[in-house]
Amino acid sequence: RACEAAPAMSWWPLSRTPDIDGPARPVRIEPLDVVQDAPAARGSVPGGKAALVAAAITAAVGAAVPLAERWEGYRGAVYLDPAGIPTQCYGETVHIDPARIYSREECAVKLRARLARIYAPPIIACVPGLTDVRKAQTAGGALVDASYNAGPAAVCASPMARHFRAGRWQEGCEAFSGWYVTARDRRTGQRVRLAGLVARREDERRLCLRGV
Repeated sequence: RACEAAPAMSWWPLSRTPDIDGPARPVRIEPLDVVQDAPAARGSVPGGKAALVAAAITAAVGAAVPLAERWEGYRGAVYLDPAGIPTQCYGETVHIDPARIYSREECAVKLRARLARIYAPPIIACVPGLTDVRKAQTAGGALVDASYNAGPAAVCASPMARHFRAGRWQEGCEAFSGWYVTARDRRTGQRVRLAGLVARREDERRLCLRGV
């Protein structure tokens, strides 16, 4: 979780920011070969595009995993996050096991599976230019990490995605700065800018710009 990865930066875990994206979305953890089993790769995209989509999902997830690991933080044992939700590994809230302590490697498998099945396919679908693998490794990875934080729907409606759909890759990368960086402080009711979210967006921006 981000508050553990960067203690001085945020008082709330970045994967479930209160009053922005609500409770963690229920997901089903699948085996690591989920890229081949992802909805887009099963034929929802016609013809040869299915192979392009599968390759883009693989590339985007590979780029997003290090960011998500850094900002979510590793916890092998189950713990309660600040919202009181049982959590394990890198922000996992389903298929957790209180009797087990997962290794970093096991948690990485869970994270990669979750990103590949739940988060990357809608991002690739809403930004068609990401079927270019170079873009998927950079802009796609940044968007997938942002979607693990904010949700795919919010990312697909974001200024980054709008710029990318219009072919404005530089502008889209720059738009990560300042996007989705506030939350409501439950103590005061005021919206506050979270340093952890600001820093996470800057990491995503830098990754994105590598492909411009």
